[in-house]
Amino acid sequence: MSKQTKDEQLLNEFLENVKEISVTDLLNHALYEKDPAKKAVFKALYDYVIDERQTKIINQQKGCII
Repeated sequence: MSKQTKDEQLLNEFLENVKEISVTDLLNHALYEKDPAKKAVFKALYDYVIDERQTKIINQQKGCII
């Protein structure tokens, strides 16, 4: 197992903090930001958070018989 670099550690901490931001806030920034570069970042963060939440729900449901 390799040791994380400081940059990797900072990025992982950032992504964990992003998960705590309201999905609505991320979506609003992704939709209404005027700067195209910032808009792309907010869109990517929104997609990341939605993907993480969906993955968590799917994994929880795998243990249940529906």
